[in-house]
Amino acid sequence: MFSSLVKTNYKNALIVTIFFLLIVSFFNGTSEIKLLSSKFFLTFIMYFLMIVLALDAIRQNKIIGMVLFSSLFFLPPSIFSDYKGELFPITYLIFITYLLYVSGLVMFKNWKKNTGL
Repeated sequence: MFSSLVKTNYKNALIVTIFFLLIVSFFNGTSEIKLLSSKFFLTFIMYFLMIVLALDAIRQNKIIGMVLFSSLFFLPPSIFSDYKGELFPITYLIFITYLLYVSGLVMFKNWKKNTGL
């Protein structure tokens, strides 16, 4: 399931991820981005996977997709500096809730197809 999401959204997700990381680095105030560091690699992968899910959500439901995209701004502590380390659980809960919602829909469709309803 997730591999098909990545296959359909990887081009757009790469562009949005790079753009989002540039926005975050602007708010950070750092002039250099260390492309070969392990922190950047982990950050890039994390944002890429979340943006793939958000793009899928926008394709299925515009409101849920916008909620997922807007929650990504809670992750970097430099954007909301008054709430350092307090807002990131909201993003993770929103994305976990969306994943559970999608998996519930898939299970319901399988159940409905197998029982003949």
